[in-house]
Amino acid sequence: MSYRTLILLIIVFLLSCNSGDNLDKNFTFKGSDINGVKFNSKEFEGTPMIINFWYPSCPPCTKEIPTLVEFNKENNQKILMIGIIHNSLVDSKEDSINMLEKFDVEYINLYDKDNLLTDEFNIFGFPTTIFLDENHKVNTKWTGFLDENTLKKESSKISK
Repeated sequence: MSYRTLILLIIVFLLSCNSGDNLDKNFTFKGSDINGVKFNSKEFEGTPMIINFWYPSCPPCTKEIPTLVEFNKENNQKILMIGIIHNSLVDSKEDSINMLEKFDVEYINLYDKDNLLTDEFNIFGFPTTIFLDENHKVNTKWTGFLDENTLKKESSKISK
């Protein structure tokens, strides 16, 4: 196999991996928070959202939580912050509750018990943060650690 053929195959593979993101659709989703309180995104139509997929034993996930907490305190009137806790094999629901208490997280955190939201949003890496505009259409999908500068830059694209 030639070098050019190999490069072409890699490019085709990478492009096909991103084709299932459904970035053109307006997302509506439901779930229950860590305490069992029901959530429906339809109740927040017209409000931009930042959705952060994470789990307690994920080091970059927990490293970015203080930045998300601070951002939420400064912007909670303009943008709805939502955490979605991945039901990992190594963490318990109690681990999630402890992490939320440790960082004094006040924004909504949905517990994705059956990983249905993780599947719906095509999440393959953690942490992943999704920025939805006021119509709940994906503006940006960021996989990996989210620093303060990137958070501010991407959130400015969805808020007025």
